[in-house]
Amino acid sequence: MATRVLVIGLDAAEATLIERWARAGDLPTFARLGRGGRVVRLDDNPLDSLPEAIWHELHTGIPAQNLGRYYVPRQIHTGESQARPITADEIDCGQFYWAIASAAGRHAAVIDPVHAVRVPNFNGIQLFEFGLHDRHFAVASDPPELPHELRSRYGEYPVGSCDDHGATVDGYRTLCANLERGVALKERIVCDLLRQRAWDLFCATFAESHCVGHQFWHFQDPHHPRHDADAPEDLRLAMNRVYRRLDSAVGKLIGHAGPDALVLVVASHGMGLYVGGYQLLPEVLLRMGLSSVSAAATSVPRRAVRFAYHWLRNRIGVFGHRRPFTGPVLGARVRDFFGTPVDGLQSSATRAVTTLNNRVGAIRLNLKGREPNGCVEPGTEADTVLDVIRQELERLEHLPSGERLVERVVTAEELFGRDRHPDVPDLMVVFRTDLGQLEACWSPRYGSIRRPLFTPEKPRTGDHTTESRLWLSGPGASAGEGRASSLDLAPTVLHALHVPVPPAVAGRSLLGDRA
Repeated sequence: MATRVLVIGLDAAEATLIERWARAGDLPTFARLGRGGRVVRLDDNPLDSLPEAIWHELHTGIPAQNLGRYYVPRQIHTGESQARPITADEIDCGQFYWAIASAAGRHAAVIDPVHAVRVPNFNGIQLFEFGLHDRHFAVASDPPELPHELRSRYGEYPVGSCDDHGATVDGYRTLCANLERGVALKERIVCDLLRQRAWDLFCATFAESHCVGHQFWHFQDPHHPRHDADAPEDLRLAMNRVYRRLDSAVGKLIGHAGPDALVLVVASHGMGLYVGGYQLLPEVLLRMGLSSVSAAATSVPRRAVRFAYHWLRNRIGVFGHRRPFTGPVLGARVRDFFGTPVDGLQSSATRAVTTLNNRVGAIRLNLKGREPNGCVEPGTEADTVLDVIRQELERLEHLPSGERLVERVVTAEELFGRDRHPDVPDLMVVFRTDLGQLEACWSPRYGSIRRPLFTPEKPRTGDHTTESRLWLSGPGASAGEGRASSLDLAPTVLHALHVPVPPAVAGRSLLGDRA
């Protein structure tokens, strides 16, 4: 049965690895896509500003700064004092390109889109969080009985949290085997669903590239500090094995879609060495006297929090009356004592906090009129605080090299202008990626700061990169190479389906005379 448009997502697959292994003959499907179709570098993307929003941009064609969804698991919402997850009802599901296609009468199937929720009155089938790396809402489907039917017929998806392997040889082997089984299971499901009828639009996402990259990067990267050249060969080849399985699954889906289908294969937000750097920021703000500690931000006893807070204020001073740091190094103490970064705005003594933002550091001011306990006046005072933070961050030195740690510090206004969603952080911090892992730095004013990346609770050795790719083949897709935006996927799909593109979509079609 023919399918008009086939969209295959490879969550956090590293495009440079795909290209290298395709040239080496390991990934024949991608080699064919490269020879006969169009390979587009999605260089215009949010991966150096609001990285996790890459999927939101791919799914909607709407810029991340307009959506305001930059870290689904936990972000600060305007008018609230503490970070929390984005809820399903806060996502406008009508903005997804498959929702727009459905509303226009196109029959669609959507299997495991990332950071997405169910569309009501959908013209087709939907399945969410059945076999994904990121599971923030709940398994949902249309029809409702679909997950039960799939489990009864194919079995349970074999991977839960990919961080729960214990960092042992046996644990890594079990995880790799389960990831390969996960690809095979997803392949069977999507190929069977694809063959059920002639779909106008069929979308499926594979997440195994995300998990294997986070957990196995050090096995295949000789430059990683945890790399062991004598590690078992099956672990050193784990990423290659999973990518080969994915290549085969992509090939089978393309074959079932038929020769007249427009095929779009997208690799979202890459994978490489876990560089970090952003985990150092909470302590930088603390030593600057800009952040405070409250009982709501930690699980330790209230009296211990008060003691630590007043001790720190005495040592460091407060903003506007800072004193050079002359006491002992606080890195391990702050990390172990408080457990997690302080990211709440519960106190009017807090002038700025870090907010989680994937691979990019992010800082939010406690702004009057925007936050419940705001203490920083908008305008001149806010600009001054941001300038002070920027200057301090630009002075940070990498330990042990002594080189500058931060590549650039940029405000939201500089990046996005004033017409942006109020939930967007006020300052973004991009760290250098050419210095290896960033686990320690030196501040001329506040001394050394240390915080490790690899922990038993989150034993990741790979993290996201700025590499994002789109492979196109089929009607209207010219051969060759090109550059485009992550915003261009959604309008390209709608153009292929002859569905009008809504005004809010900022991207452009990559097909035919609109390319």
